[in-house]
Amino acid sequence: MTRIADAVERFAPVFDEVGRDAVARELARRLPHDEVALLRRAGFTRVTVPEEFGGGGEPPSVLFALLAELGRRDPNLAQLLRSHFSFVDRTILSPDSEERSRRLALVAGGAIIGNATHERSSAKVGALSTTLTGSPDGLRLDGTKYYSTGTLFADLVSVAAQDDDGALVAALVPTAAAGVDVVDDWRGFGQRLTGSGTTVFRSVVVDEDAVARRVIGGPSHGGAFVQLVLLAAAAGIGRAIVDDAVAFVQKRTRTYSHASAATAREDPLVQETVGRLSALSFTADAALTAAVAGLDASVAAQSAGVSGDALRDVIAPVEAATARAQLVVLPAVLEAATLLFEVGGASAVDTDLALDRHWRNARTLASHNPLAFKARALGDLLLNDTPVPGWWSTGEA
Repeated sequence: MTRIADAVERFAPVFDEVGRDAVARELARRLPHDEVALLRRAGFTRVTVPEEFGGGGEPPSVLFALLAELGRRDPNLAQLLRSHFSFVDRTILSPDSEERSRRLALVAGGAIIGNATHERSSAKVGALSTTLTGSPDGLRLDGTKYYSTGTLFADLVSVAAQDDDGALVAALVPTAAAGVDVVDDWRGFGQRLTGSGTTVFRSVVVDEDAVARRVIGGPSHGGAFVQLVLLAAAAGIGRAIVDDAVAFVQKRTRTYSHASAATAREDPLVQETVGRLSALSFTADAALTAAVAGLDASVAAQSAGVSGDALRDVIAPVEAATARAQLVVLPAVLEAATLLFEVGGASAVDTDLALDRHWRNARTLASHNPLAFKARALGDLLLNDTPVPGWWSTGEA
């Protein structure tokens, strides 16, 4: 058995458990606090932490295979851990230090890390309204963040801010700290349970050793990593669409007077539709796997001490592959989410089935980074040898 297959088999029971009530959670909009706690207890949140720190020591290829399977059960759960696993990846690849060891030990002990990066402020692109300023009592954090995916379920949150010198920093802050307010106000029509709403920081005291200076522009696969988490969740949706189509058709007893067979499962037109759904899911899976392979290569290179231009040469293909995968995975899953309804009649739109959740969730994932920008970047790469952007920010023009 391969390493990936072994990991998938090991976590399948807990994934099945957290996915058991996924439709009911969707219909009631019940946040998956219990399910996140179960994933934590099962060791999933520390699966990539090095073994010497008490983690599973798995490479990115294993993590993303697991995220896709988790997304198959509930893509909200796969996405809400996006910043957590990105934080772990960055920490693993950072230079040896007491702070690195402490942070990895925290995650190995069960800590979950949330995100507070993006804003809905008047700050320009590349700047932030959130500030970390010195005071007689120490450092103080002030600001309002949105798209704080996963923070409702996190013990600590990594906050992007500007210090007194205008430099970008990242502060690791307990979500239970005085002055931190995590608000459940995410209003998206999909991925409703990711906790992607507002986090407010009002004069929050921050320890000096909890602050790291953010390095933008150096070789890093961090941008590709966070995009591939979204693609893993989308690929999981593609698999779930096939699962739901098969289950729906196999149970279906009603048919049409002009149908091609006595039952839906014997109807060649329905069979063709299910086959097409399977191929679309396969396409998404293949693109995801191809892109993730580059992350394994990047981690191996960095672990071996590769840096500078040599590392940039390793990471550049990862960025390009991730952009290509976005242009394959997301359209394939969105097409499947619509084609799904061709397997049945009006009963397929029953709200109790919530089959519409697949399109809403996939469309929400796809809207994070409009595909037109990715296609243009790839065209610029091929025509003008311009590297695909490895990191970006949002803000006022």
